[in-house]
Amino acid sequence: MALHINVNHVANTKNYWYGSHHKTISSRLFADAGKGFGKYNSDKKPPVRSYGEKELSPIKDLIDEESSMREFFVSNEEWRPLFRSLTNDDPSVPAMSFINNNNEKNNTFEFHENTSPWRRLKATPSEQTEISILSDFLDAMQRSLIEDIPVDEATKDDENDLHFIEEGRRMLVCTRLHVVQGIETGSIDSFDRLFAMCWSEVIELSDKNEIDTGSLIVSPDIQYDDLRRFVDMNLQRPLKWLGQNNNFEVVALERGGLGVIRIIHKLSDIPTENLNRT
Repeated sequence: MALHINVNHVANTKNYWYGSHHKTISSRLFADAGKGFGKYNSDKKPPVRSYGEKELSPIKDLIDEESSMREFFVSNEEWRPLFRSLTNDDPSVPAMSFINNNNEKNNTFEFHENTSPWRRLKATPSEQTEISILSDFLDAMQRSLIEDIPVDEATKDDENDLHFIEEGRRMLVCTRLHVVQGIETGSIDSFDRLFAMCWSEVIELSDKNEIDTGSLIVSPDIQYDDLRRFVDMNLQRPLKWLGQNNNFEVVALERGGLGVIRIIHKLSDIPTENLNRT
């Protein structure tokens, strides 16, 4: 039940994010939290941001970009129709030479539940274990926003206010929620399951082509460093190679000991004025 309550909060409070001051909207967003927003502590450091250039940029290491691009698309040949559909056959896309093959019999993108590796997934799970895992993550994220971002009620909006708004609005657009259990380091099956879920969500969001939509993919069995590397090599870089890096924001994060991949499609800017001003 906890999951459904939190999901409804996400849907019903979406329009409240853009107030001129986050303290005025926190009571609406976290009405069932049972505590005030933010605990002011001048010595407390806020949680690491899950947005910005550092999180969205590839891991800085010695890597041959061209070789990595070739290896990625060659090793995921069965995904070519999906990759091509994201490019709209734009010849300027860096990956086009690796994914465009006019000799292929099936050069179009379609959903075939029994043959294609991508799937149409339900927006939220129905299995109780997965619901419980998602509830744990949503609760941990809520606690992080409420308790970990220091707030000084005596000051005007500051960097911490912006941090709260930026984190919160990203959570609110993610109404598609998934869980991947049993991930094992070095397991090909685990990799394939996580890869398939991520790219199935990418194409789902792209096909709908709506702004401010997103997915959360939660795994209780993967370390953050491994997840960060997976996101870097299998989502962030490939989306750039496909010319989609400006349409998608993809990050790995960890809250409450749970690894999470967050995929957001066409995140809009924060309005300069309060949309709900009365």
